[in-house]
Amino acid sequence: MKKNIFLSLLLTFVMLISSVSVSASAYEDNQNNVFVEYLNDGSYIITNTVKITNNSRAYTKQGYRTATYYNSNDVVQWTYTLNATFSYNPGVSSTCTSVSDSYSISNDNWYIDSHSCWKSGNTAYGTVTMKHKLLGVTTQTVTRDISLSCDSYGNLS
Repeated sequence: MKKNIFLSLLLTFVMLISSVSVSASAYEDNQNNVFVEYLNDGSYIITNTVKITNNSRAYTKQGYRTATYYNSNDVVQWTYTLNATFSYNPGVSSTCTSVSDSYSISNDNWYIDSHSCWKSGNTAYGTVTMKHKLLGVTTQTVTRDISLSCDSYGNLS
């Protein structure tokens, strides 16, 4: 319930500060690691980052980034999640040690076309392509690329 209220307030705020009418627009809240991208048809994708563990003794950091697709009626259609674990040497270097991805579909008219994830250096990467089918015909394709990085101090971005 609190999450829905926060999301509603966030989206209301974003709409109020958007005074220019464009075919696609975006809003980023760096403090809370939230990025909202509005698509041409009124749908939007909210991407956020969550740190889930911090083991300062072992200098590891684990987190995930999600991309959640909402239709123009503010209803979740699907979510793609990139999970990653990093090791870091404070002030010197960091490395992505493992990466995985997952997805969930909330609307049966959507299906996964492809997804993959990989790591390089201190960054985890993921990509997903979802398709919407209506009466047996693909009506929409959405591809989302996301990444998650860790700096040498264990900060995720």
